[in-house]
Amino acid sequence: MSQEVDSDLPLPDRTTPAMLMSLLMHVIILTTAGLIWARVPAGTGQPADRPIGIAMVHRMPDRDHYVEASQTTAVQAEQAAAESTPSAAAAPPADLSPPVDLAGVLEAMESTPSPVSGTGLAGETQLGGDAFEGDGTGSTSGNSEEATTTLFGISGSGSRFVYVFDRSDSMNGFGGRPLRAAKSEMIRSLRSLTERQQFQLIFYNDKPSPFKLSGLPLQMISGEESYRQLAENHIRSIQAFGGTEHETALKMALRMGPDVVFFLTDARIPRLSASELRDIKNLADSVGATIHAIEFGPDPAAPADSFLRILAAQNLGEYRYINVQTLAQISAGNE
Repeated sequence: MSQEVDSDLPLPDRTTPAMLMSLLMHVIILTTAGLIWARVPAGTGQPADRPIGIAMVHRMPDRDHYVEASQTTAVQAEQAAAESTPSAAAAPPADLSPPVDLAGVLEAMESTPSPVSGTGLAGETQLGGDAFEGDGTGSTSGNSEEATTTLFGISGSGSRFVYVFDRSDSMNGFGGRPLRAAKSEMIRSLRSLTERQQFQLIFYNDKPSPFKLSGLPLQMISGEESYRQLAENHIRSIQAFGGTEHETALKMALRMGPDVVFFLTDARIPRLSASELRDIKNLADSVGATIHAIEFGPDPAAPADSFLRILAAQNLGEYRYINVQTLAQISAGNE
C-alpha cells in the first residue's frame, strides 16, 4: 500500500552549516597546497654542471684579463685604493726627483722667439764668443759641427739633437721589452756624438721630463764624454708609468731649436689632431727642425692611418714601425 508524502511538512534547514563546512574545506586544501608548493625547489633538482655569471674583460697591451662579477666589489675597492695610493707600475717611483716647473718653462718658451746661441733655449740673451766654453754646455755655433747619428735604422744629420721618448705605463708591456729597447737604442745613438754636437733627452708620459744637469738651467747639453755618461746614467734610471700626452713634449723639444728630433712612442691613442699636427709643423718650420717618428706596436705590419706617419711626412722626416715581438733581438744587439 503506497504512502503519500505530505508536502506540507517542513524540511530541516541545513544550508548554512553546509556552506561553512565547504568553505573551511577549501581553505584547508588551498593552505596545504601552498605549503607544498613553497617547499618544492625550482629547476630540475639536479646539481649545476658549471657556474654561470658575468665576466668583465680588461684589455692589456699583450693579454686580456677577465674578472668575474662576484669579484666586482673587490676590483672596485682596488681601483679606489689605487686612486689614493697608485700601483708601482702606474705610479711614479718614490725616489723620483722633483719635477721641473714645466708650466713656467713652457709659458716662457711660448712667449719668446726661436732659440739663439747660448744655452740653447728660446729667450736666452745671445752670447758672443765662447761664453760657455769649458763647462760643456751651450756650445756656440762657432764650436759646433754636423754629425750623423741613427736610431732604429733612421739617420739624422745636424749638430743639435733632441730625443723625445714615451715613458707611459704601456711601455712596460711585453715583459718591459719596449722600454728596455728604447733606452738601449738611445744610449747607442748618444755614443756617436762628440763635444761638437749638442743633445737633450725628453722622456714623457702625462708630462714631459727633460734631462737637467744639477745646478744648471734647462738647456741643450754638449756631447762631450762626461756629459754623455751622466745622460746614460739618467736613461738607465728611467721607469715607465702614467698616461700619454704627446703634444707638450714635442713642442718643448722644438722650442730648444734642434736640427733633428727623434720621436718614439707605442701609443696610437691619443692621436695628435690635425690642428695639433699643424701647430707642430709651423713650429718645426720656424726653427728648421726635422722630425723622425718611430712607432712600437704589437702587429706584424704598420697601421695605414698612423698619425706618426703623417707627423714624419709633414716635417721632412722618416717613419719606421717596429713590431715589439722583435725587440728582444734589437735590444740584445745593442747592450
